[in-house]
Amino acid sequence: MENNDRSKWINTVLSELSSVGNEIAMQIVENCGRECIKSSNDYSKILKVRQSVNDITDDDLIFEICHRELYENKPTVQKQGDDICIEYQHCSCGMVKSGSVNHPFLCNCTVGYTKQIFETIYGRPVKVVLQKSILNGDDICRQIINLAPRCFVWVNP
Repeated sequence: MENNDRSKWINTVLSELSSVGNEIAMQIVENCGRECIKSSNDYSKILKVRQSVNDITDDDLIFEICHRELYENKPTVQKQGDDICIEYQHCSCGMVKSGSVNHPFLCNCTVGYTKQIFETIYGRPVKVVLQKSILNGDDICRQIINLAPRCFVWVNP
């Protein structure tokens, strides 16, 4: 399949899923984002960060290590209470950067991508809310990661 054909195919799938407009469609694209990060070279770094944390109950310590090791202490990643805010000035998705995908429903992929990162690091479910999106016409992408209450803790990511 030619690259242009793939681009049309992906944008058509995203368009069709967005027209359905329900939680299942969003979850499908989120799951694609989860698989994207798990199949990337960065995932081994995420697992190393997780393994380097001795006290998995100390959310602030986990954030400090994550912020330093994964986000290079960038000021666009901040923690306030149970929320972590991440902002991007440019879309970081390779498919968007290459120009092959431009449908805003793809941003659900980013939600899954971010969930997978923070659920792996914190060892429990998190909630991710996409507040702003460049593909939706905003000037930045902003995600809020809410660290779910400690109902349970996963032992191994």
